[in-house]
Amino acid sequence: MTEDLVERAGQLKRQLVDFSKQTRYDRAFREFVAQHGDGAEAWDEDRAMLLWDTFLLEHRFRNGRSIVEQFVDARPDLSPAERQMLLGWHDVVTGVFEVKGRDGPALVLANLVDDLTYRTRSTAGRSVFRRMPKRSFLLTRLVAVGDEWVFSGPTSVLRPAERDVAVQVALQISVRSPELAFRNAEKLALAWELQRVDRQRFVRFFGSDLVVVPGDRAQQRLDEFSAFRQEEILREDPEKARHIGRSPARVVELPPDLVDAETVALIHDEDDGLGFYEEFGLVEQAFADPDLLRRRAYREQVLAYLHDDSVEPMVLRRLADRDPDKAGVLFRRLLKRPRFDWARDGEELLRSVKAEYFARPRLPTITPVGERLAAYARQR
Repeated sequence: MTEDLVERAGQLKRQLVDFSKQTRYDRAFREFVAQHGDGAEAWDEDRAMLLWDTFLLEHRFRNGRSIVEQFVDARPDLSPAERQMLLGWHDVVTGVFEVKGRDGPALVLANLVDDLTYRTRSTAGRSVFRRMPKRSFLLTRLVAVGDEWVFSGPTSVLRPAERDVAVQVALQISVRSPELAFRNAEKLALAWELQRVDRQRFVRFFGSDLVVVPGDRAQQRLDEFSAFRQEEILREDPEKARHIGRSPARVVELPPDLVDAETVALIHDEDDGLGFYEEFGLVEQAFADPDLLRRRAYREQVLAYLHDDSVEPMVLRRLADRDPDKAGVLFRRLLKRPRFDWARDGEELLRSVKAEYFARPRLPTITPVGERLAAYARQR
């Protein structure tokens, strides 16, 4: 990569920022802040810059387009390479990066979140590297410029002595946004394997990948499975027993609405992982006997499963596939569509009402972390 390309990236970023200050974006930014700002009155300068940078590069409007895409459309003078570079800035790398050292005009950064290395330049010049010594940690965002990377938005620097703080932040990022680790293809493959193994444990414990329990027993059964899982893991890897002990930890704390439900389904799906579904018994009964839709509780719960984004399509597929003919009757009555046929129309219905689910790539629900993060988690 030449210095000219880095300099051009800096120029285009400044022009993009100016473009984004049009009044037509004010309302969208206020809505974005309301959703992600966590209290605008408490912002510092870095927080404000981070929100604005995220809005510029990643936020999509109701028409599915972003500001950076609109900027590219408004600039017919851009070269194909510049257009490609700008549109690639949707793919922001967020993480906690350890500075491994200098490599000519770049820093070599190791991301604690995805365990990948990034050769990174600064559009503000090399002088900024003076405050980023070897073994320090950077809380920042990177975007691609050619085969390398540049900083985007604010960068916070932690001293080498603040390693524990850096690792804690990286662990929090990994838990809050597990998809960030899956830039690393090895981590993605490992996560799918861990999810497959965990599902097998679930089936060994419950006898099936779907179990329905009373709501007031759901937490107990889940805790029992967690203890079973831990015992198996420790038997397979006795070395871990020395680090984490044998006291089972509560892995998931179920919310009150689940605990208060009459029934809860625990489903460990091959693709969607482990999920919990309140009042599954009502929906299950309605699929078995569509006449129950005459009763409000059954009708409302089936509609909730259909329209609630937290209920994956596979839940309805599992119920419908038990008896597709009855599923057709149920949806004809529920939707007032007299010609509805589950075998013919079911998938189209799911893709329509759960469009957000299908718009996202399928990712495992288990996230492996690097040894440094795992060691910190065991200590805590």
